[in-house]
Amino acid sequence: MHLTKMENKVLGFCAIAAVLGVISAATGFAGEATRVKASEVFIYDDSCVYPSSPALALGIVSAVFTIITRIYTSVSFGGAGCCRTDPNSTPISKLLFVLSWVASVIAVVLLLTAAGLNNRQGGEVDAYGYMTCYVVKPGIFAAGAILALLSAVLGIAAYITLAPPSQTNTYPAAAIPMGTANVDPEKNPGPFPPQQYPPQQYPPQQ
Repeated sequence: MHLTKMENKVLGFCAIAAVLGVISAATGFAGEATRVKASEVFIYDDSCVYPSSPALALGIVSAVFTIITRIYTSVSFGGAGCCRTDPNSTPISKLLFVLSWVASVIAVVLLLTAAGLNNRQGGEVDAYGYMTCYVVKPGIFAAGAILALLSAVLGIAAYITLAPPSQTNTYPAAAIPMGTANVDPEKNPGPFPPQQYPPQQYPPQQ
C-alpha cells in the first residue's frame, strides 16, 4: 500500500514530535527519581551537607527538549500565529494548539524551578531550634515531565485534525449551452455540430 505525500508528511511530523516529547518526559522523570531527598541530607557542624545529584542537569535537558518540541510544532503549523493564518486550521486544531502551548509553558516553568530548587543548598533553624535543610518537594519534576509529554501529544493531535488541502479539478467540465432551440446552428454549432449529408439525386422530370 503506497502512502500519499500528505500522509508521509503527517507520519514524519508525528514521529519526530513523539520522539522529542518522550525525551522530554523521560529526562523529567529521571530528574524526579534522582532529586535530592530529605533523607539523603545530613547536618554537620550546623550546615546542611548535600549529596551529588544529576537532577539539575536532567531538569534543564527536559526543559530544553520541551522548548525544541514547541518550536518544531509551531514551525510545522506555519509559525506562532498559524491559528490566524493557516487556511487549513479547524476549530478543534486551534483549540488543541493553544492547549499544547499552555502545557509546554507550564512544563518548562516547573522543570526549571525544580532544577533550581534541587541545586539550592542551605537551611534554617525553626522555632524549636532544629535545623531544616532545603530540598525540592516531590512531584514537581514529575508534573513537568507529564505536561511536557502532554504538550507533544496535543501538538500531534492538533496537526492531525488540520483540514486536508482542497484539491483543484484538473479537468473542468465542458459547458453545454442550454435551450439551443433558438440558436442558429450555422453561427453557433455548439459542442456537437450537425452532420452533413450529400444532396440527394432525383431523376429528371419528364
